[in-house]
Amino acid sequence: MRTAIRREQGFSLLESLFVVAIMMILMGLAVVQSFGSLEGYQANSALDIVVSQLRVARQLAITQRRYVQVTFNTAASPQSISYQVLPRAGSGDVAGPVVTVTLPRQTKLMQESGVPDTPMAFGTCSGSSGVCIAGVAGGPPFMEFTSTGQFTDNTGTNTLNGTVFVGIASQVSTARAVTILGSTGRVRQYTYTGSANGWTE
Repeated sequence: MRTAIRREQGFSLLESLFVVAIMMILMGLAVVQSFGSLEGYQANSALDIVVSQLRVARQLAITQRRYVQVTFNTAASPQSISYQVLPRAGSGDVAGPVVTVTLPRQTKLMQESGVPDTPMAFGTCSGSSGVCIAGVAGGPPFMEFTSTGQFTDNTGTNTLNGTVFVGIASQVSTARAVTILGSTGRVRQYTYTGSANGWTE
């Protein structure tokens, strides 16, 4: 009678250790990469807040046929963006509540030195102010969306073009920008790439 030789199947201890070592290396790389992008997530969140609040304010102005005032609170800590629906002229309307949304921690309305202007070329103010509207650092005292969607001053006729820069101080890779085209109220967002082109939409 012949006895069949059966080989045991499975992984050896050495093979198992090798697989575990590869998994640990991959996990370590993932953890290291996630630390570098936390600031990027915060900058993107700040960009989303500015864009969404401007778009909501514009949409309210159009749908309610009223003016909506916008304010950038750069002196507060943390900084924020606010809007308020204004009463119609000559009516008994009451102004709406002031809606304020703060920026995420560490992020600010600021233009990092060395970061160029966006392709729209609205951010021509001197200094590192993050808000440059109609060539005024910090923006004019009064800014609003009209019932036609335009972004104007308190006269309702002078359209205001501008750029709002956000980011984290001393971290150029977190530079973000939002442009407002006064004649239409269109809001566009940009991310700084650090390349020759500078910004991507």
